[in-house]
Amino acid sequence: MLVAILAGGARAQTDVPAKPAAVRELQRALREHDRAWLADHVSYPLRYHGRTIAVIRNRNDFLRNYDAIVSDRLRSAVLMQDPERVFENWQGLMVGDGPRNMWLRETGEGEAARYEIVTINDVR
Repeated sequence: MLVAILAGGARAQTDVPAKPAAVRELQRALREHDRAWLADHVSYPLRYHGRTIAVIRNRNDFLRNYDAIVSDRLRSAVLMQDPERVFENWQGLMVGDGPRNMWLRETGEGEAARYEIVTINDVR
């Protein structure tokens, strides 16, 4: 499927494959500290593995704990990822490095299809 994610989650046909476009949009949100976009692109409950193991149950929990969930090291690891060279397996896309990454999985079908964050790993 060839799509790009536009502001507000809308999609339009382009020549950019969906996976790299999803990674670029995630990186844009992290670079700009766009907490609302990130919270809206999480598949809840979100699994978090860091100094503690936690389950983030909803958008409000994510926003309230954003600074603890999205560390500078995690942001850096995700921002350094080449969108064209993302590890992928049956679980989804891993954006970042080994101990610090975000896992994305495609959800929905047709016009409603998009990538959502399903797991965050920030092992220190």
